[in-house]
Amino acid sequence: MVHQDTYWSQLSASMVDKIVGQEFQLLEVLGHGAYGCLFLGQSLKDNSYVAVKVLTKSGLDLQQLQLQQLEIDIQTSLKHPNLLALHRVIQDADYIYMVMELCDQGDLFDYVIRDQDENSIREEHIVKKLFCQILDGVESMHANGVYHRDLKLENILLKCEDDEDEEDVTCKVADFGLATRERYSMEFGCGSTSYLAPEHFDDDKQAELVPYDAAASDSWSLGVLLLALMFGRNPWQEASSADPAFSEFKRVPSMLKEQLFPELSTATYRLLESILAIDGADRPSVSEIKEQFLAIDRLYVDEEDDYYVDDNKKESPVSIPTASTKHSDITSFDSAFFSGGTGSSWSDMVEEDEEAALSKSIDFDSNHKHQHHYAQYDDEDTDMFVHSGEKESWWL
Repeated sequence: MVHQDTYWSQLSASMVDKIVGQEFQLLEVLGHGAYGCLFLGQSLKDNSYVAVKVLTKSGLDLQQLQLQQLEIDIQTSLKHPNLLALHRVIQDADYIYMVMELCDQGDLFDYVIRDQDENSIREEHIVKKLFCQILDGVESMHANGVYHRDLKLENILLKCEDDEDEEDVTCKVADFGLATRERYSMEFGCGSTSYLAPEHFDDDKQAELVPYDAAASDSWSLGVLLLALMFGRNPWQEASSADPAFSEFKRVPSMLKEQLFPELSTATYRLLESILAIDGADRPSVSEIKEQFLAIDRLYVDEEDDYYVDDNKKESPVSIPTASTKHSDITSFDSAFFSGGTGSSWSDMVEEDEEAALSKSIDFDSNHKHQHHYAQYDDEDTDMFVHSGEKESWWL
């Protein structure tokens, strides 16, 4: 991996100013990883800017080449305002150049981190706008028989038109490296650990014995993503018995509101309770999630909203034990582009100091209007955040 990173680091610099397909010029290196790099490009026809993802064809086995082509085929087939557009694919003897629309506002993970200093809880109108756009994009994918399998904040890009307000951004679902057209799949562990549904883990008695529903798995990921967007942290590190918070949620689902996220309105909690159903067959479709989400008046609790979910089932807030360092034995691999099943990630390019900053606990603002609803956590208990260790690039 290190050798490949060094290879691309050296090669990418030499590719600056290269003309691709007699139509695009590579202007600047935006990043690189084990199997390719991303450039800022410019059209020679109309001077518009694009993102150009350059992938190597050399040194790949047949399976990796097939996965490479599958991602291209899937992204080419998808057309929706909330899905990252692939404009053209250009090839030469050694490389594939994927010419995509440029998203100038980064990804949703970075947006949440930037906003966290000022707003420990995302403003409601922003959450509603962004999440509805994400739902629209994923709904379009599912309607076309494509299932993403790696939905997370890092894979949602943000784009802003030149003269628009900075907050008036458009979400683009990106990174189709793990997407599939198979509704029922035996490829367990596809995705990022904290967003994976429980059927991917070995404490599910059916895990790896029967196919899982990729659509239902996407629904689960959207539930975790919504919480991460709203609060800047994930509910648990993984949906397995190895994780104390998830184990407690599985035993007492109401702890999601009573203990982890007391700021949730009852209506929002009810929606999340259905999305995060342990049995995938009980989860709503993306279209049903959108319908129910749009019907919610308030995402967050207010003075008139009961703290507890059900007056008939009031319990003392559960005590969440410190997160265990032990994880499930299931192999998980993210959409680091065709990592060959090794679990290797292109996120290795991230600097160590950035990793430390991203995994650091985020303290709630004691002066926030919802402060009287906050549960108290030990420092170790609040270590279940949006990203647990490394920052992955959307384009890899």
